[in-house]
Amino acid sequence: MKYSLAIFVTFLFFSCSKQKHTNPDYYLSKLKQEEFKLSIVRYFEKLPTEKDNHKTKFDSTHNDYYTQKAKKANLLFLYIDKDSTYYFAVAKIAPSLKIKKVATIGKLKIKNDSITYYEEVARTWKMEEDELKTKTAKIFNSFVNGEDLESFYTKNSKNEFYIEFPDDINKYNVEKRKWVTLSDK
Repeated sequence: MKYSLAIFVTFLFFSCSKQKHTNPDYYLSKLKQEEFKLSIVRYFEKLPTEKDNHKTKFDSTHNDYYTQKAKKANLLFLYIDKDSTYYFAVAKIAPSLKIKKVATIGKLKIKNDSITYYEEVARTWKMEEDELKTKTAKIFNSFVNGEDLESFYTKNSKNEFYIEFPDDINKYNVEKRKWVTLSDK
């Protein structure tokens, strides 16, 4: 009995030692989490109006719109590596008859309170909250561990819906800081 307990404790130790802290509370206070969401909301949220574009979304006239969107978003997961790269997963309400959300998973670098690098690596399909959190956790853990996410792409996930895009048509353009279709690149 003591032997099997020792094996279990050893297994638990090594399992946990590879696990990264992904709870946002580990890194940021609640106030800092709200500030973090506000700093990225203009990237992961839709434009305020049909007349706006990816340049006008930063106009101060849209501050109230984006402040409300940031408040409604959930910072599901956060990991900050030793190089101060922020890995994040943030969820927002998606249009649906039932309450469903989508998650955006990405990474960024900050210097002098400015985002110097921003990349979204995946957007999930819209899901109910429990399913979204479970599936996003799998994707996020793979992402922060440097694993390939292609097994979560719709074409590879065997009727399980995880990542809606990127796909064969939509890719994230880091320079433009937005999702583009192949014809828009």
